[in-house]
Amino acid sequence: MAKKKKESHGQQFMSPEAFVRNRARQLAIGKCFVSKSLFDTDGEGYVLVCRNHTGGKVSCACFLVDVLCLGVKDSYFRLRLDTLDFEELLGRLEEATEMRECSYNEAHNIIYGAIAFAEEAEIKPHKSFEVTKYMLEEDDETVPLIEYDFGNDGKHFLIASDKSEASKYLPKLKKLYGNDFRYLVPFSGFGYDDSEYEKSPTYGETTKYTYNPPTYATELKLHHPWINDELGKPQNSLALDDELTDRILALPKEELREDLENIILYYTTLTRDGVIPAGFETDEHFNGIIPVSLALLAEVGNADSSLDVVLECMRQSDDFSDYHFGDFADCFVGYSLMKLGKDRLSHLLDFMKEEGLSTYLKCLVPETVVRLGTYNPERKAESVEWFKKLLAFATEVVHEVKYIDYELAALIASYSVNLGAPELLPYIRALYATGCVDQDVQGSIDDVEDMFDNEDYRQDDIKDMPLEIHEYFRYLKDRLGNL
Repeated sequence: MAKKKKESHGQQFMSPEAFVRNRARQLAIGKCFVSKSLFDTDGEGYVLVCRNHTGGKVSCACFLVDVLCLGVKDSYFRLRLDTLDFEELLGRLEEATEMRECSYNEAHNIIYGAIAFAEEAEIKPHKSFEVTKYMLEEDDETVPLIEYDFGNDGKHFLIASDKSEASKYLPKLKKLYGNDFRYLVPFSGFGYDDSEYEKSPTYGETTKYTYNPPTYATELKLHHPWINDELGKPQNSLALDDELTDRILALPKEELREDLENIILYYTTLTRDGVIPAGFETDEHFNGIIPVSLALLAEVGNADSSLDVVLECMRQSDDFSDYHFGDFADCFVGYSLMKLGKDRLSHLLDFMKEEGLSTYLKCLVPETVVRLGTYNPERKAESVEWFKKLLAFATEVVHEVKYIDYELAALIASYSVNLGAPELLPYIRALYATGCVDQDVQGSIDDVEDMFDNEDYRQDDIKDMPLEIHEYFRYLKDRLGNL
């Protein structure tokens, strides 16, 4: 008898999850409820299944079911509710959607039918179902089959709650249907309410930054230490006057190159996490020493170590970029990238294929290739071929997000238009056909095609940056004012 009391005591303090897994199916099935408009208009609603205790209390499980696409999106259970607590729970559901009482067979077939339909697109039920399924009977032949029409015209029809949800499921639907399916995603542009839906592939996650910057340089070892002092003065922040520019560029070229590379790598090491070390918050060197050094390096650098230094700056985080470049990375980095990378296009393409980098900094590369073909018409064909390779790569991997995300895909399409090469249109169409291009950035494929006929658009902001360094610094002062 003592042993039996011990077992009973153990069951009494069984965890709620363990109770559901081990005891729920031993309880008698009670009332069941379903959202009235589940199949009529909403496509999403609740199914509530109850189990009755002999003492009059009720345990239940509530399932949020999407009968159009996603199956069981969420679920939860409640144990040993008295009459008032159960009525309160049912009332909360009624506030969200009108409920009707249904048979258990209806509830069972709706839940498992929606799950089976979702799994056709490799969409699994919410992880909570691993427990709440034990509030249901086994899904076998003992439960009479009821046929329901899931989806829309027999196909999955995704109504995403946000861009993140869309980016999670649209690649699965594309795998199943190609481009022959419908979906809705939220669009919150000017003139639209956030709750309004438009049928367009305007969605997407941003590439997660995963690069782990190494320690580049822990001390400054310079042939000419005075350069570091001069570039740290407030009046030389971001742009230099002609006299100082000429004085620096008059130094032995290789010594100057080594000094500038070391300066850039040293300050990149200090701030590579986007966090300014203690004691450096007001250090004048951080006012603009990296941007100015990049410009000078463009004059004396090479296409090997110097270009690698530029690209290493572009591998840093958005916090790093915000601190050193703000909204003007196209000026500060674009100038040096154009000069040092113009003969290393294959190297720049390899950079675009690296994973886990900043979209904002990556987009400077296709912009540079557009500038190359625009400034040098004899090299336009080379730029066009480069874009063909980039667009093909983007089309292949954009759904993975880690190399090219949906925003960057749209920017690549935009720069392709700037190049003014209609032969790129088939490649752009293929990229859009993935459903992974954020139309908030560049519009639809129809918009892009129209832009090819707009010469003013194609040349907008492409020829406005001078490539002679004295003119470049004057251009910066005009553009940036007193920054």
